[in-house]
Amino acid sequence: MITMKRILTAIFLFLVANYGTANAQEENLRLQFNFENVDGKNVTDPISGITAKLMSQAKVVEMGKYKVLDLGNGTGYLDMTKNAGTIVKDLEDFTISVYYRIDSEASLSGAGYFLWCFSRLTANTETSSAYMAYRLNAQRMATSKAGWGSEVGMEVGSESVKGRWMHVVYRQKGQNGELFVDGKRLAQASNMPILKSTFATAPIYNWIGRAPFNGDNYLKKTLVADFRIYDVAIDYDRLAALASMTVDLETD
Repeated sequence: MITMKRILTAIFLFLVANYGTANAQEENLRLQFNFENVDGKNVTDPISGITAKLMSQAKVVEMGKYKVLDLGNGTGYLDMTKNAGTIVKDLEDFTISVYYRIDSEASLSGAGYFLWCFSRLTANTETSSAYMAYRLNAQRMATSKAGWGSEVGMEVGSESVKGRWMHVVYRQKGQNGELFVDGKRLAQASNMPILKSTFATAPIYNWIGRAPFNGDNYLKKTLVADFRIYDVAIDYDRLAALASMTVDLETD
């Protein structure tokens, strides 16, 4: 017979186990722009101490209990600076997690619309250089050692949902990469380049909202919250917990 005491004990042990797992994985958090620490155009990451720069029309705004990045309707973006590249250069297994909300009237038509990029050049060509980036017009994650002609990646193949908060995670363990949107795995690949081998030197141009290609569209009319990089492929329970926060963001 299952008693109430046994049920409560089981719940307690489950919570302890999951709390411990979450804490262990938070120790692997290497970078987090939560937009809580802003001074003028400077945005400081509380984990790494890196200070990013708000460029052009980009600004941080309050949204309920949250502070979020507003990319504006022009050429706004967040420059995470070359210091963020020193973290990315040494990654083997890793996870990128971020929330975003594209205005329902925003366009994703044409080239560009990158949510993030880490790149050696401001404008990569077919044969140069190394980069890792994610774009929302095809929901495509890709890494290259030498320009778009050598790109390896995965994609959903359709543009992102607009008009509500979304959560995206790219998770890589070894060469196995997985793309999750709102907690659901939508794409995967088994031949993804390992970042530690991809970047001979640290990427210099590390942006949220700007493409690493000449003439590509900036990501406009979009809010971004809680950009994270872990130096581990986070487990699926942690991933699900992060994805669930979109409900709270949408409420605020």
